[in-house]
Amino acid sequence: MPALAILPSTDTEVKPMPTFRPILRLVAASAMGVLFSLGALAHGGSHEPGGKVETRNVSASDTEAKAREYFTDTVLTSHTGDSLKFYSDILEGRTVVISFMFTTCEDACPLINATLQRIQERLKDRMGKDIFIISITVDPKVDTAPVLASYRKQFKAGAGWLFFTGSEKNVETVSGKMGQVFDKEAHLTALLVGNTKTARWRKIPANLSDAIIAAQIQDIADGTYD
Repeated sequence: MPALAILPSTDTEVKPMPTFRPILRLVAASAMGVLFSLGALAHGGSHEPGGKVETRNVSASDTEAKAREYFTDTVLTSHTGDSLKFYSDILEGRTVVISFMFTTCEDACPLINATLQRIQERLKDRMGKDIFIISITVDPKVDTAPVLASYRKQFKAGAGWLFFTGSEKNVETVSGKMGQVFDKEAHLTALLVGNTKTARWRKIPANLSDAIIAAQIQDIADGTYD
């Protein structure tokens, strides 16, 4: 599958976040890596001012067949213990906000999840309908379905905010498809927002305000072209 072509956009500048360790450059071999590794924020990295929102049309997933082939139907396990196919059950026909995390993270993840909690409230009329937040652990050995079910309660996650784990192999496969490094200390902290109906994706630095991020998500969901 050819690399997903990404075109730069001119969106909002980023405000600095509290102290984290130096940024790690992600090197992703997958097609999505072209979109999401370049300039992506890594776990433990500082959210430097001046970062940009990036929006791209992803031609490698612009039909249902191509999207299923690329993203695959790799099986993940939800916080409720259900086995779901990554494309067919989790992504297809939706606007998704994908976040990588792990429950024992003490710096970036709680801040990002607190932001997602506020975004969930801002988008409450659409959550669980056409917009879903998808949180995927990068520590599946520790983060079992019951652990995720308990953890999500801290952030009052509703029906449209789903948490996923799975076998290490399957989580690594899905992570790779999203340009994610399968490593707790180097995982992506930017939010990956995609509308699988339009094949339009956006990388949003997680340290933007919840109001700005919510508006960016709505743009993608509504097919707004900037």
